Order: sequence, then C-alpha cells, then structure tokens
Amino acid sequence: MHMTTIEVLTAHVPDHVPVDLVWNHSLNEFAHELDDPYIAASRLHDGPGIIWAREACLGKPGWVLTRHALIQEAFLDYEHFSSTRGSTTSAVLGPVVRLIPVEVDPPEHHAYRHLLNPHFTPRTVNELELSVRQLCDSLIAKFESRRSCEFTSQFGQIFPNSIFLTLMGMPQAMLPQFLKWEEMMLRGGNHANHLAAAAAVLQYLQGFAAEQRANPQTSLMKGIVSGSIEGRPLTDDEIVGTCFLLYLGGLDTVYSSLGWIMRHLAGDQALQQRLRDNPKDIPLAVEEFARAFAVAAPQRRVAKDFNFHGVSMHKDDVVLLPTYLASRDPQAYENPHVVDIDRHARNITFATGPHTCLGVHLAKREIRIVLEAFLSRFKNIRIPDGEAYAYHTGGVLGVDRLPLVWD
Repeated sequence: MHMTTIEVLTAHVPDHVPVDLVWNHSLNEFAHELDDPYIAASRLHDGPGIIWAREACLGKPGWVLTRHALIQEAFLDYEHFSSTRGSTTSAVLGPVVRLIPVEVDPPEHHAYRHLLNPHFTPRTVNELELSVRQLCDSLIAKFESRRSCEFTSQFGQIFPNSIFLTLMGMPQAMLPQFLKWEEMMLRGGNHANHLAAAAAVLQYLQGFAAEQRANPQTSLMKGIVSGSIEGRPLTDDEIVGTCFLLYLGGLDTVYSSLGWIMRHLAGDQALQQRLRDNPKDIPLAVEEFARAFAVAAPQRRVAKDFNFHGVSMHKDDVVLLPTYLASRDPQAYENPHVVDIDRHARNITFATGPHTCLGVHLAKREIRIVLEAFLSRFKNIRIPDGEAYAYHTGGVLGVDRLPLVWD
C-alpha cells in the first residue's frame, strides 16, 4: 500500500490533517476485500502508524492507529485519548446517560469499576463454571448426533448471550430480539441502523432498570441497583448506562471470538489433536487465540489539542484503536499471522490500562469450556468440502456463517 499515491478528497479533510496521512477508504470495506479480514486489514502495516481514514467507523472520518505500540500507548493515555462520549452510541444516549464504566475516565472511573469488579473476579467466574458447562453441553446435545452444525446460529450466538441474560436476570425469550439489535448496532457500516437499534435498546433497558431497582433478580443487578458511588446511590441514568455497557460487552465479543477460533481449528487438525491429547494446553491456546483473533476496534475522543508522535490531533477528533491491527503487527510479534500456542506473548486484545475489559476472566473461561467440550466429543472438525464461511466487519469482526462437520 502506497499512502502517497491514494487519491485524496481534501474537501472533506480538516485543515490540521497532513495530506500524506489521508487514506481515502472505509476501514470496514478495506477489511472485507480478502477471504481473511485479518490479512486484509494488516495491509495497513505497510503504511504509516497513524492515518486519517475517510470512514473510520460508521461513516465517520477519524484517526486510525495501526501499530501495537501506538494503540497500547493510547489505551494508557486517558488524559489525551478520552473515553468520555467516545462511542457512536453516545448520540442516542444523550448528554446524561453514559456507558459506565467505559465512557468514564479516571479518577471517576475507579469508583464505578470498584462497584462492578467483584462480580467479574476469577472467584466469581469459578462459581459460574458449572452452569456455563451445563449450558454448553445442552446446546451441543441438539446437534451432536447429526455430526454437523452451523456453528454461528446453533451455538456461537446462543451460548454467550444466554449466559449474559442469566447474569442480568433477563428473560431468555428476549434472545432473538437482542441478537437483532446487536446485529444492527455492531455489524457493517449502516449508521441509521445503529442509531435505531441503540434507541430501542435504551428504551428496553430503561424499563428493565426500573424493574430491577424495585426487585433485583440476580446478585449482579442487586449490586448495581443497591450500590453507591462516593456515598450516594446510583441514579437511574447511571443504572441504565451500566446495563447498556454490559449489554454491548456481553452480546458480541465472545460470540465473535468463538467464530474465528473454530474457523481456525477447523483448518488445523494437528492443533486439534494436540489439544485433545493435552487438555492442559487449552489455556495456552485461549491466550494465543485471544491475540490472533482480536475482534474489536474501540473508539477514543481526543480530549485536547496535542501532538502525538509528530501528528497534530485536535480536540474531539475521533480515534480508532483496532485491536485486530495491534494483534497482527509484525513489529510486535514474529510471524503474527501464525497461530502458535507456545508463543507466550502478551496481548492487548481486551485493552489495557484502566479500561481493561471488565469481563475478561468470564470471556476466557467461556472460550476454554467450549474448546474442551467440542474437542473432547468430536474428531476431525472441519468445514465440509464445497462449503465456505462468511464474515462481517464493522464495530467488531465476526463470523456470520460457519458450517462444520466431524467424525
């Protein structure tokens, strides 16, 4: 990729953006140009570490950081790369409701994390493991004897989302509607669909929060509605914002990650067999899969004018931090497109710093349980001859269709 030869539409570029950093493309479309979006997106590593994209996210222009070191620095530097009102969803939530704790910067952020952290510790996840395994087993039982499944619709979407609904005390009957809203919000680049779905979710959660305030159904919701921040109870808007954040985090990340993991395993029989023969290596695989198959591109907002590695950024500029670019950066990882469970390399797939993913322990446990369940039951898991998988880009990279068969 030769950045200096790309046609530039300067009429749509702010004055402070250098012409040689302007990239007249949509990140979503660019990542969808090849069979593998990770390979497609990683072509950006041939250019500058900081670019100004015509469409960074949902039609909006903004900065895109392409290097692991720069993305990690931005995650840590909340004074310049603010999470406050950083998401596209903020346009629907308005000035009062915030996605808590993601859209709150330190030091205020610490109080909200202190309220939520006890519900997502390794110990709490241990207490959930039996019910998570039972759910996993019950879903597999529906297609086990057929020796085939369409992984996304029959397992990948249902499994993590059912866990989320249980944690929140929401009716399982809401699952189809939640999946529809999630698809509109996080996939592709349709801004109108995103806003319409976010408005519908907000309306639902406002009613749900009011019900839970009166009669919380789970320990998580009891902790939220009865919790306090600096000696005062949470407001209704704070409860809604917290529920909205948990909704976004619970419905898509694990499902998307599982799709890419199973797609990779379906083409790597040697790794399948190693993990069957050595189940103790599955946690190693989970860590490497987290690196190789990062799915999110968190947004930040420039808090004040400043110079970042020689690039002038202005207050309120949008900045995209694609973890899938960080995870495949050849400056950070040797042979980054190779899945090597003996790599033992750290990653920032779940972010880093104060906004490290709240549900990271639960997400990794869910993935481990799925790998154990599938690999212990099925041999020679593969995509059948003549079939193909389908994927989407957008707010996350995810697998829409993954046909699998096994012996």
